[in-house]
Amino acid sequence: MPLFVAKRTLPGITPDALMSAGARAKTCCAEMTQEGESVRWVRSFFLPATEQTHCYFDAATREAVLEANQRARLPFDEIVEVVELTPEVVQ
Repeated sequence: MPLFVAKRTLPGITPDALMSAGARAKTCCAEMTQEGESVRWVRSFFLPATEQTHCYFDAATREAVLEANQRARLPFDEIVEVVELTPEVVQ
């Protein structure tokens, strides 16, 4: 399944607000999957120095990730498909 990243700039976000955003993302992805549109929040990274988060999603389409973020009321700067590299796949 394709992997996507939602890049966000969240100036002044608190740890509690980050946790709340994660809970909303998790809930909305689960609801969409129950409705037949498979989308899964994989993980997020918060970059305190730039006040950005990078949130990764498995989904068949970018549109599914877009809808999940809209349902969860999560702002984003862009959503793009990514290619994952890990030490196991690099030769």
